[in-house]
Amino acid sequence: MTEAVDFNVARWLEAQQEAVLDAWMSDIVSRWKKNYLHVVDTEHLHLQSRQLLEEIRKLFVENPNEFWEPTPDSKIVVLIRSLSTQRAKQGFKPADSTFYVLSLKRVLWRRLLQDRIAENKVALATCLAMIENVIDRLTLLIYEVYVETRERLIAQQSLSLLELSTPVVRLWDRVLMVPLIGVMDTQRARQTTERLLEAIAKYEATVAILDVTGVPVLDTSVAGHIMKTIAAAQMLGARVVMTGISPDGAQTLVKLGVDFSVVTTRATLRAGVAESLLLVGKRIVAVKDAP
Repeated sequence: MTEAVDFNVARWLEAQQEAVLDAWMSDIVSRWKKNYLHVVDTEHLHLQSRQLLEEIRKLFVENPNEFWEPTPDSKIVVLIRSLSTQRAKQGFKPADSTFYVLSLKRVLWRRLLQDRIAENKVALATCLAMIENVIDRLTLLIYEVYVETRERLIAQQSLSLLELSTPVVRLWDRVLMVPLIGVMDTQRARQTTERLLEAIAKYEATVAILDVTGVPVLDTSVAGHIMKTIAAAQMLGARVVMTGISPDGAQTLVKLGVDFSVVTTRATLRAGVAESLLLVGKRIVAVKDAP
């Protein structure tokens, strides 16, 4: 039984390698030609596919009558992880990434059914089952790696957006401003606090403006995050001027019992900038009025 299975899978695949590869590449190019061939080199794809097909053949040599169990350090797993990571970074859809190996299964099945092995029902069923086992496991691995890669890319992009969404602007000597835009959650509040404290220490600032004009909702959670940021800034000796609280936001905070009495507040950023300059002994005057 072992020799028969070995012949019908590993040796058969070796003999059919070129025909299988040509049919496989034809299916892939037909599927990818509209969206992906401009980012995938056809010659390189052909070489990668030949390498993968050879690794699959070796699996059947090493496991002639057993179902394959993938291991993280096996060559074919490393190869598939590399291919899937590359496809995810190139913008492939999950269905198109998994199609890469699923189309191979279809080609192998089609050629097996056309071969004289089809006359032996037991051998045919064994070959089909072993091929299905390998290809299905590779398909799951491709999808798993694809999801991991996309999640990693999304996390990196989110971090970049977080960095951009919490800028610390140096308005004047010893005066900083942090414009808050968007939803304030725990991670965002921590990022804001860290960047503000670093800037206060770096520029020896004594006044910091927190502008909340761009914060859509002011509730107890957001107020709590802001108060922690203000308290940390005050620990470094900086006075905080809070600006941009809308009339509706002010009424909401009062109803919720949020106390901002320890913070200097101004309705607009313009008024907040003027107040901050006064705190450092500066003021804005018209050129004609300047001494």
